Amino acid sequence: MHQPPSAADLLRTVAETLAGDVVPSTSGPAQHQARVAANIASIVARELELGPEVRSRQHDLLREIGGEEISHEADLAAAVAAALRKGAADSDEEHERVRMLLTEIVRGDLSISKPGYDDWNGE
Repeated sequence: MHQPPSAADLLRTVAETLAGDVVPSTSGPAQHQARVAANIASIVARELELGPEVRSRQHDLLREIGGEEISHEADLAAAVAAALRKGAADSDEEHERVRMLLTEIVRGDLSISKPGYDDWNGE
């Protein structure tokens, strides 16, 4: 039985067609718009594939900072902000731990929006 393509597969095909066929055959504003559309399709495809796992991991990392079992994102963000205001990252050791957790959160976002940039190590 033939497996239908996933939404991510379809979006990747759209992105490849735009980038490989439309962008080279156009110029000016139309070329720019096609390039932007190709990038958007690629980002949405990665979001569909990687997003749930990345968001789950980010939620777990934020809970490590906030120190609470909170499921709602806005409440978790508020708990993290409160923990930081109360000094959760004041010691050198805790500051480094929180910095590493936040860096990992940003790397997750970059793995979707700008792959390759998530490998940056600060040098």
